Order: sequence, then C-alpha cells, then structure tokens
Amino acid sequence: MTTSPISIKKANRFLPHILFVGIGIGTANYIMNGNLNWIQWSIQSIVTSFLIGYILIVIGLNKTWFTSHFTSKIKLYLFLFSVFFLIGALATEVEHYIRSLIFQSQDFQPFSSGKMYVFNGIIALILGFSFFLNYMPKNSTSNESHEYLKRQENEPQKPLDTKETITNIPVKQGETILLIPITDIVYFEAYDNYAFAYMVSGEKRLCDYSLAFLEKRLDENFSRVHRKYIVHESHIKKIKPHLNSRYIIEFDTGIDAITSSKSYTTTIRRLIKIE
Repeated sequence: MTTSPISIKKANRFLPHILFVGIGIGTANYIMNGNLNWIQWSIQSIVTSFLIGYILIVIGLNKTWFTSHFTSKIKLYLFLFSVFFLIGALATEVEHYIRSLIFQSQDFQPFSSGKMYVFNGIIALILGFSFFLNYMPKNSTSNESHEYLKRQENEPQKPLDTKETITNIPVKQGETILLIPITDIVYFEAYDNYAFAYMVSGEKRLCDYSLAFLEKRLDENFSRVHRKYIVHESHIKKIKPHLNSRYIIEFDTGIDAITSSKSYTTTIRRLIKIE
C-alpha cells in the first residue's frame, strides 16, 4: 500500500505556541517553588513542553497516515495510548536529567521520578487524544471537498439518475486530494463519518464521503452488503456461504475477503443470481 510519508514540517507553525506554554508552566513553577530561578524553571519547562507538545502535534497532523496503516481502531488506539504515555514518561526523565545535571540541584538517578512519570503520561494521553481525535486539516482543497459534500447532502432527495451518480471519488494523500475513478475501487469501508476506499492496486485511501452518502450516489454496480461495506460487483470473484446467513465475499484483485451481514442476505442472493 502506497501512502504519503509522515510530515513534520507542518508542525513547525506550532513552535511559538509550545514555547509560550513552556514559559507559562516555568513561571508557575517558579512562583510555587523558588528553589530554582525563573530562567532555570523556564528552560526546564520549555524542554518538557517541546518533547510532549511537538511530538503529539506531529502525530495529530499525520492522522490520515496513521489511520491508513492500522487495520482497526482498536489497534490504532492501543498504539497511540502506548506512544502518548511513553512520551510523557520520556519527558519526565529528560526534565529530571536537566534539573540534576545542568542545574546541579541534585544528583541524577535514572528512573527515580516516581509519580511524575504517571502524571506526565496522563497529561500526554489527554492532550494527544484530544488533538488526534479533533484535528481536521484546514487546506483549501480539503475545504472544497467538504463544501461539495455538504451541498450534495443538502439537496432535495430525488430518484437517482445518471446525472447524480459519482464517477470519481476524492481521496486524501497528505494535504492533496486525488480523484479516483470508481471503476478502480473494489469496495468501501466505513470509518466514522468517512470511508476508506480499497482500490484494485491494493491501496487504501481515506475519502470525505460517508457510506450513507455513497450508497445514494454510486451507480448500480455498487451494492451494500454490510453496515460497514459497499462492494463493486464487477470485482467480486467468489461468494461463499458462511455462518448465520452471512457470506464471505472474495475479490479478483487479491484484496482480503470481507463478510456480509445477515441483514443484507437479500442483496447477496441477488448477486448470486446475477452470476
């Protein structure tokens, strides 16, 4: 699967915010505890703020990359949980190192910060998930795609005709929107209010359309076989009976098979008759 690499350049615009946060935390620490001077507290807090803030922002800004490389939300969130917590713990150790070795306020003892690892780990978890789950790219191309989707969904409902069907799907590649012909798409998988498009090339791309919207706008060659899946009938290679009136659908492109749901048995039976 080909995807754009992780970008850290776009996170640089947040550096002033991280600096101000670090100075603010350092000032607060100085007011509450004056055993170091204000400059020492500020330097220590800026380093901690940078380690936590910058890495979390880089992860959040590359949300599309991470969602494209994990097969399920559970695996993605477990990975993020581990990374965010470890970032907080690492920042604690670096903070302790700076205080001990640079300012020589006490001897440095590795992994001796106690509850501070947990405290900073929890802070990193809260900040990391808040930014990752709520961040939406704000570039002109993406905004145009969202505006188009909004206009389409607000139109009065009419019988579907040729003029209303979608011929290309806008998918995200970093900050760029690519237009993929629907003939190149094997199936769609629901992802929150969006959908992943699985293509004949084996690539998996995130698009701005929900499955409910796609179901109304795709042509008659696409069928919904699960609340999570819409398949392109032309790419179906084999349909095999499964448990509880469900069916395993295999494709002619080498992409992993999917399983239909019981509520879409009528659709599957129609597909079998077509074959």
